[in-house]
Amino acid sequence: RYLSAEDGAEAPPAVVVWTSFDPETGKIRKGKKTKLVYAGPFEYAALYKFLVRESQPVVLRLPEREGPDFQKRQQLAQQSGFAKLFVFHPKDKDASEALMTAALALKPNVITYHYLVNNDEEDEGFHVMGQFGIKYNDLGEHGAAMMYQGQGLEVYKGDMTDAAALQKFGEEFVEAQGEFVPAPSEGGAKGKSKGKKKKSKKSEM
Repeated sequence: RYLSAEDGAEAPPAVVVWTSFDPETGKIRKGKKTKLVYAGPFEYAALYKFLVRESQPVVLRLPEREGPDFQKRQQLAQQSGFAKLFVFHPKDKDASEALMTAALALKPNVITYHYLVNNDEEDEGFHVMGQFGIKYNDLGEHGAAMMYQGQGLEVYKGDMTDAAALQKFGEEFVEAQGEFVPAPSEGGAKGKSKGKKKKSKKSEM
């Protein structure tokens, strides 16, 4: 009933997931589901990555709350060991198509956050970007972005409207940090990265 050759899995074992997120745009489609089939490998790390990433939208938009379970999704994303791409825009601006294109390409290894920011110290996005050393005046017309994972942090200095450059920035950061390998533990599966960690720096692109 649930499996076919088209799904890449004609028989069990397999995991079938129905998601409300449009695989092409990453946006929620109310009343419409997409079937996703995971046919292996049935190892903890691979299965964990699949389930966590498919439980999240391509871009976590903040402070907007998409649905009653948004906070649970956000908490799961924050606690995971995935590399994270943070993008900040002034509240009177919106993300370019480049952000969604890059986020879709980075999705297997990166969780992307998009904050709409007010120039107000009480604003959630203002507070978050301040923790990473980004100031409101740094946002300019097209916003600002940075990557974070473990002890690694890097601010993007390239063109925010260039999807290929933003994607390359994310890929190079993930490669430098090493592969994220989640492992089961009593305290929760946050996982670890294999490889040498790259210390914080700012880069030009």
